Amino acid sequence: MAAGRSHRLREISSHSESCDSESLRRQIATELNKNPLLTAKPLCRLLGLDYRKHGKYVANTRTFWKYHHRNEQGSKCSSHGWRGWCYLPSEVAGGIRTHAVDVGWLTSRARNRWLLWKDRLGRLQWFETGRVNLYVRKPANLGRAYQLICNAFSFTGLITDVKVLERVFGSVRFKGAHFVFPVGQRLPRLTIDLFAKSNGMIVKVGDRTHPDSIELIAMYPDWAERNERLFEELLDVLRGAKSPGVEGPRDPRSKNLGYVA
Repeated sequence: MAAGRSHRLREISSHSESCDSESLRRQIATELNKNPLLTAKPLCRLLGLDYRKHGKYVANTRTFWKYHHRNEQGSKCSSHGWRGWCYLPSEVAGGIRTHAVDVGWLTSRARNRWLLWKDRLGRLQWFETGRVNLYVRKPANLGRAYQLICNAFSFTGLITDVKVLERVFGSVRFKGAHFVFPVGQRLPRLTIDLFAKSNGMIVKVGDRTHPDSIELIAMYPDWAERNERLFEELLDVLRGAKSPGVEGPRDPRSKNLGYVA
């Protein structure tokens, strides 16, 4: 009889402690929702707890709250688009362009006569200078960009030499992307484009397309691309000066230095 009563008292005591711990966890979560930067000692001070006695429990509860999937605000990023460019070797670009329409490329009404390729991975714009602009759909990554190039040039039979295809892959450069960081609640609408021209960054908050997310639009500035091309051409000139009488093929990009598609 006494043993049964003692067991019942232990059950009541453990149930009371679990209720108290559940209430304490809710209080800790409430304070952390107000200020996520709180650590164990300030939390104990706010809740009136002895830090020496309850500090470890509060710290563990804070860690659980911090890494709970609902509280990982901004840590999960999705890329909604990847833009870049590459160049076809000048010795092959002109020869294969005349057959592009026959294998699925589309002509445009633009005066610079660029060609269009579209499939489930994205689209390509092919200019007469040999430049190819890439637009990769989400989930965007470099591998899907390579696959898009293969679909348009290798699988269509325009480029059959693996070495030429590797040169195209090696010329792929990043132009821009659209990154979305969800925060779990609706945000006021705000656009920060102060660093668009200098650093190629635009921040959008509370946009109609993603009202509960922070959107970061990263772009490779046009001035940086022009400077990079001018530097490459300067190196070509210096190499030619060291070897007089040897003139290599001119890069079609040098026809118009101000052109950045």
